[in-house]
Amino acid sequence: MKLIQLNDIQLKMLIQSGDTPTDLTFIEHSIPPIHVLVRSMDLRYNRVDVIWALPYFIQKHTQIIGACGFKEAPKNSRVEIGYNVAPDARGLGVATSAIKQLSQIAFASAVVDTVFALIASDNKASLNVVQKNGFSFKEFVIDSDGEQLEYWELNKGVS
Repeated sequence: MKLIQLNDIQLKMLIQSGDTPTDLTFIEHSIPPIHVLVRSMDLRYNRVDVIWALPYFIQKHTQIIGACGFKEAPKNSRVEIGYNVAPDARGLGVATSAIKQLSQIAFASAVVDTVFALIASDNKASLNVVQKNGFSFKEFVIDSDGEQLEYWELNKGVS
């Protein structure tokens, strides 16, 4: 399993036409939702560095089975992550491996000391992913939609 970061052209193509890069094979529901892609494009328009702005596809063997990435540029040495794996590829440890790699990318940047995730309490699969990666539960928070979420974080040197 490896992470492949999109480039600006691939991102624009996905948003504008829904076309996938022809050199990759995608399983159903492996592409991030359009609002995630648009958020990434907005970050690029605001000159956020590629490492933080563009999503990473999760590739296993020859297929793209999900995506992950950072929700915005780091602030105060902290960065939020998001991830999704296509239903047909869940339960195989793919998200756990992808989040481990994504956290390593963040910590290797030298500008991030803490990676965090906001997760709904009923999303047991995502809670398992962060726990397996050594994240610690810190508190409940209310997001901008008024939803209560669990705040989990991983500090540099713990992963």
